Order: sequence, then structure tokens, then C-alpha cells
Amino acid sequence: MIRNISILQFHNVTDVEKQCRLWLPLTAFTRYLSYLKRNGFEIISLAKAIEMMGRPFLGTKKRLISLTFDHGYADFFDSVFPLLQESGIPATLFICPDKIGKTTSKDHCSVDHLSADQLRKIAENGITIGAYEDAAWNINQIDQAMVRRHIREYKKRLEDLLGKKVKYFGVKEGVPSRQLREILISAGYDAFLTQCPTYRRPDPYAIGRIQVDDDDFNIFLTKISKTYLFFKDRRSWKYIREYKLDRLAHRVSETVDRIRGQHHEP
Repeated sequence: MIRNISILQFHNVTDVEKQCRLWLPLTAFTRYLSYLKRNGFEIISLAKAIEMMGRPFLGTKKRLISLTFDHGYADFFDSVFPLLQESGIPATLFICPDKIGKTTSKDHCSVDHLSADQLRKIAENGITIGAYEDAAWNINQIDQAMVRRHIREYKKRLEDLLGKKVKYFGVKEGVPSRQLREILISAGYDAFLTQCPTYRRPDPYAIGRIQVDDDDFNIFLTKISKTYLFFKDRRSWKYIREYKLDRLAHRVSETVDRIRGQHHEP
């Protein structure tokens, strides 16, 4: 998160039956996108969000949102890309070049990743492509020599494929060490995207994101609120996660929905 800008993190948006806890149904994503467009939110590119990091004032009263998608699943091309293209909404997609055109196993299911042709098409039509490290959930759980190699290799391979500069490196969780940070800078990356921990002081090489994986409109409203952004950007967030207070809030919302018998969308 960057000041009052929420960077949302999606893993997969699909119109097939949900196969993984972190995957979001297309119906939910469509509903969320519609809400943002109808309620005065401005969806901006990641480049613009990073450019605004150093500003003492954002210069707008609108709530700013930036969309990112991890892994580069093929569902993005069929489900998300048409919606973004139709509305002219910018987004950033992170993909590991080793997974391009491959089918991998996820929670005992087979899942396809974007082909090279699909990746080129979305890159030519307004979607920014970033390199993604998916050898493990947290970058600090991966052999650091491997990460150093991937930082440089992934960038070159994607740039050779797309004919465009790759400026962003993404992971699920974790903040790079000082040594990795220096390598990211020397390799030519403008930013490093993660989930948590995050820091209050703006830092392009430790940009925290808000994971959106719940088909629950109340939880979505909470996650895009200024209150959520405020706590997510503080060091106390690690204690909130440690004692699972964030999940408690989610469960309360789900219970309220079950009692009401429906999702309420203002």
C-alpha cells in the first residue's frame, strides 16, 4: 500500500468451480469491479501509483486503487482481460517465465498458464507484465542464490519475449534483504511487490498489497477501506495476523451474510 492507494492482489479469477482457497469467482470480481466504477474510485496503473509515492499530497479526493494479478493463469485471458479491456482499466500481471504455456498442479487440480501468444496480446493491449518468483510463498524461504539468479534471468526472458521493459518483480509474501534489494535496483527494476509485512514509510522495494480472495462483499468493502489500509501499513499488522484477528473479522462477516441469507451490495 502506498499512502492512500490500495494495491489489490488477486491470484486467479475464474468462471469455473472454485478449486483453490485463494481463487476468486468471476461473478465476485465483476461485482467488485462494478462497485469501484460506480462509487467514485479511480483505478490507476501501478506505474502511476509508484510515481505518486513521493508526493506529500495525492492531489485528488478520490480513493485510488491499483490492480495486480499473480501467477499468470490462463483464466486471466478468458475472464479478466476482456473486462479490463472493455473498461480501459489498467492492471499489472506477474508471471514466472518458467510457467508460460505450461500446465501445473494446484491443490490436486491441473491449471493452465498463459501461453506466449496470450501474454504478448495482453501486453500489447494495456496490461503491464512483471516477473514473479513462485518457488515458495515467501521470498525468504527460497535459496537466496536462486532468487538472485531469477531476478536477472526472469527479467531478460520476459523482455526478450515481449519486446518491452519489465520494471516490476512480485512475490506472494516477504520483503527482500538489503542484498536482494541492491540486485533488484542494479537489474533495473523500479519496484518490488509483496503482501506483508509492509512499512509505513513509502518504499518502492517493499510495496505491500491487499489480497482479495473472498467471495464476500462485506469483506471486500473492508479491504478497500481507509481503515484497513491504515492498519495494514503499520507494524502492528504482524500481530493482527499472528493472532488471526483479520480472519476473525472475515468469519464474522460470513456469519452475518449467512444470517441475512444474501450478500448486501450498497
